[in-house]
Amino acid sequence: MPNTRLMLLIGLIAVVIFGLSALDLLREPVFPPFAEVMLDLAEKLILVGAMGAVAWTVYGLIDLREGQAALNNNMARSVAQGDAWRAQRRGEIAALGQAIGDQFRQWRLTRAEIDVAGLMLKGMSLKEIAIARDTSEATIRQQAQAIYRKSGLSGRTELAAYFLESLFEVAEDAGHGKPSLTVIS
Repeated sequence: MPNTRLMLLIGLIAVVIFGLSALDLLREPVFPPFAEVMLDLAEKLILVGAMGAVAWTVYGLIDLREGQAALNNNMARSVAQGDAWRAQRRGEIAALGQAIGDQFRQWRLTRAEIDVAGLMLKGMSLKEIAIARDTSEATIRQQAQAIYRKSGLSGRTELAAYFLESLFEVAEDAGHGKPSLTVIS
C-alpha cells in the first residue's frame, strides 16, 4: 500500500530528526532552558510536517499521473475501436448519412439549418454549435426552431428519435415483462 509506505517513510524521518535532536541535547554540557527546547521541538515538528506535506503531494501527483495514463489508454482504445467499427461499417454509415440528408432536403431545410441539425444529432449544445459556426447562440436557437417547425418535431429529442427509432425494435423481455431494445440486423 503506497499510503502505508508513505506514512512509514515520514515516521522514519521523524524518528531520525527527533533522535538526532535528542542526541544533540544530551551532548550539551548545560541543558538548555525549557523554552529553547520547546522552540527547537516546534521547529522540528514543522519541518517533519512540511516534509510530510511534500511527500503527500508528490504521492498524489504520481497517483494522478497513473490515473491520467490509464484514462489516456482507455481513450486511445475506445477511439481505435470506434475507428475500426466505422471502417467496418463505412457503407452503412454512408447510406444512413445519405438518408438523413435526403430527409433534411425533404423538410426543405436551408444549408445552415442542415448543418445545425447535423451538429445537433451529433450531440453538440447550441452554444457549441454557435462557436463552431462562428455565429451567435440566438441565431442557432432560431435555426433550431425553424428545423423543428419544418420537420413537425417538438425538439432535439424527437429529432434524434426520428432517425434512431428505425434502428431498434422494441421487444418484450419474456423473463421480466418489460420492454427492451433490440438492434435490427
